[in-house]
This record gives sequence, C-alpha cells and structure tokens, in this order.
Amino acid sequence: MKHFLFFCCLLLLAIDLKARPILQGGTETTDSLLARVSAEISNVNPVRALELATEALSLSRNIGYSKGKAMSCFYIGQVLSYLGDYQRSIEYLSLSEQERYSRDNAVMQSEISRIKGQVYYMLNLNKASFHELQKAHEYAIRIKDKKERDRHTSLAYENLGIAYDIIKQMPDSSFYWMKRNEKLLTGAEEKSIFRNKINLYSHFGEYYTGKQQYNTAALYFEKADSLIRQYDYHYSSWLYQRWGDLQRKRGNNDSAMILYRNGLENLKTTNIKNELPGFYKRISEIYAEREEEDSARQYHEKELQISNELGKARNAAAEEAFAMLLREEQKLSKAKLRRTISLVAILFTIVLSVSIVIVYQSIIRRKKKESEVSELKLKLNDAFEEVIELARKNESSFLPRFREVYPEFSRSLLQQHPNLTNTELRLSAMIFLHFPSKEIAEYMFITHRSVQTSKSRLRKKLDIPSDTDLYSYFKTFS
Repeated sequence: MKHFLFFCCLLLLAIDLKARPILQGGTETTDSLLARVSAEISNVNPVRALELATEALSLSRNIGYSKGKAMSCFYIGQVLSYLGDYQRSIEYLSLSEQERYSRDNAVMQSEISRIKGQVYYMLNLNKASFHELQKAHEYAIRIKDKKERDRHTSLAYENLGIAYDIIKQMPDSSFYWMKRNEKLLTGAEEKSIFRNKINLYSHFGEYYTGKQQYNTAALYFEKADSLIRQYDYHYSSWLYQRWGDLQRKRGNNDSAMILYRNGLENLKTTNIKNELPGFYKRISEIYAEREEEDSARQYHEKELQISNELGKARNAAAEEAFAMLLREEQKLSKAKLRRTISLVAILFTIVLSVSIVIVYQSIIRRKKKESEVSELKLKLNDAFEEVIELARKNESSFLPRFREVYPEFSRSLLQQHPNLTNTELRLSAMIFLHFPSKEIAEYMFITHRSVQTSKSRLRKKLDIPSDTDLYSYFKTFS
C-alpha cells in the first residue's frame, strides 16, 4: 500500500514537471520578443508593443519562463498606463512583482515601483504614489552593477524631485533631489547617462523659470541643448517647449516662436504626436498677442484637430489592446481547464484504485470509501462539468445554467436575500462551487484583493458574522 501511494506521488510530480518545461529555444524567442517590445515602447508605438508583449507572455507561460512572465507583465502594465487603463495596469505590474525573477532582481523591483508610482499619481492616490517612488529609490541603490545602479538611481532621484514638487508641494525638497541627481550624474560616464542629464537640466531650467531666475534657467536649457547636439540625440521637443516658455516670460515672443517651431520640426522626426497640441496652443497664443487673428485661428484649429485625432487614436488603441488581452486570458483559461480536467481524471483513477485496495482490508472502510467515490462521481457528472467550464470561461450563460443545475439553492438564496445583484449572485455561485479566491480572481479577470473586497461586501449584505464561512453558509441553502 505504501509503495503504491509513493508511486502515485511520483506520477503527480512527473505530470507537474512535464507541464512546465524550460525550453532553451523558447527562452531565446521570448527574449527576442521582449527586446522588440522595448524598442516599440521607445518608438512610442503602444499597440504594437502590447501585441508583442502579449505574445511573449503567452510563450513564457507555456514554457514556465519566470523572466519572460515578469518582463512581459511589466511591459503590459507600462503600456496600459500609457493607454489610461490604470486599474489593469496595476494588476499586471502586480503580476510581474509576484514572479520569482522580479523578487530576485532589484532593477525589476525599482522599475515596477517607479511605474506604479506614476500610475497611482494619475489615480490621485498621492500617498501611495509617493510611497512607491520612495521604494523605487530604495531598490535602485541595491543594484549591484554600478552603471545600472547609477542609471536607475538617477531615474529615482528625478521622480522624487517631481513628486516633492507636484505631490508634496515642497519645492525646496524637490530641489534637494535634483541637486543629488546632478551630483550623481557628474561622477558617471556621460555617454551612458546623457539622456538623464538632458532631463535633469531641462527640469532645472523649468524650476528656475518658475522662480523667475531667468538667467540661471537659460543656462541650464543651454546645457541640455549642448548635450542634445553633442550626442545627436533625436528627442529635443520637450526642451524646446520649456525653453520657449522661458522666452515668453521674458517678453521675447520672437525667440519663443523660433524655439516652438524648432520643437515642431523635431516632432516631425520623432512622431510624438501627443506633444503637438501644446506647441499649437502656444503658437496660437503668440499670434493672438500680436493681433494676427488669422494665424492664431489657424493654429488653434490645428490644436483642436490633433487633440481630436489623438483622442480617437487612443480609444482605438485601447479597444484593440483590451481585445488582445481578452484573447490571451481566454486562451490561458482553456489551457488551464484542459490541465485541470486531466489532473482530475488522474486523481479520480488514483482514488478509485486506493478504494479497491481498501475494500479488501475492511468492510467498514469499504462502505466509507464507496460513499466518497459515489459523492465524487456525483460531483463529476456532465452538468457539473458544464457549469464549471462556463465559470472558468467567464461565459455570460454561466449564471442561468447554474440556476438550472442548482434550482433549490438559487431559489432559497433569493427568497432569503432578494436584493442580491447578478454580480453578487455570480460570486455566490462560484463560492458555492467551492472555487478558491485565487481562481475566482483569475476567471473573472480581477485581482485577488478585489475578490476579497467583494466577499467582504457580500458578507455584510447577507448580514452574517465575520467568523462564518461563506461556503458553509451557502451549503445550508442546498
């Protein structure tokens, strides 16, 4: 009997190992996809980046590649933040954070916290945003490689400088982090961090412009411009817009107009369209101040037109992105369902075999085991499997079919609690079917924390004590 059970354990272990191979060719393909994702993000092409990241995630899950899953989820979360889907962005960043590769990698931890901090700020969760940006700094200084440590620490300083300015409204503290960043970059190899310096000098220029220290602001803008020219850096529109703002505040509209037009020329190369409305607005305002109404109106119309185009493009990109993610999640659900059915079949065979052995040992055990096998067969009937499959696929027909299969439970529950919504009934049904919270979150495409919150709210609506198990409570209605 002991040898038989030991064999069963080895069989289950073999199944698990077979289901999660690490294929060398698969990892190379995934790494290649991830490199392309990074390039598409740099080229400001979120839809293509999301498509490639989704493909990389699917492949990584199939081969059990932790690095691929971590980086794919991170890129998906990053792109979703660009598209404005902040809730799902946080979900994918959290998935990346939970991967073993991320837990052991300070670079990943710093980057995840940095993007989460930015997303939390967009959600007006200022306290959480500030906390994540602080974590990004804490992780950055733990990076072992000096070049990587300096680069990510500089990014952390930059974000903290902005956070103290716009979240804490503490300009002196903001300036402190900007100065720390300046000191760090001064000692680093300029060729590898010149982009960080361009950002820093531009921020300094903007800071001193706000302080009305125009000569100092101009000095920093000139430093940034010098680096752009030295390294033939293709992205300069952000600098020209703020430099032009400085010239306008000094009353030099002609110089401001030149800088704004230089920025527009740069945007023709980089194709970063979301900066265009800002330039058109500023140029329109200068023409209005000159009382050149036709030109002012022309650029105002351009501003409205590109803003409208960007809005439509963003909506279209979001719809396509969400469709891709839905297809990936459905594919994953089907694959998990197939694995689950296979595992249930094997487990059933093992249980049945053990039952047969036990029959010859004791009549009492035989009756008990026959009862367990009978109950197991009842649970695995066709109707049960159909309801389970509909739940896992998140099909809209799940709840109506559940009511047909379990009419007594549905009727009794609604008689006792007639004010339950369809969403609450769906959650109640999945709890009744004994789905754990983790699987509920997976099949309903929400976070584990959201499931816990929904359960808590349901418990309050049902008016049952906090120490009462929901599954046990629902079983009383069947």
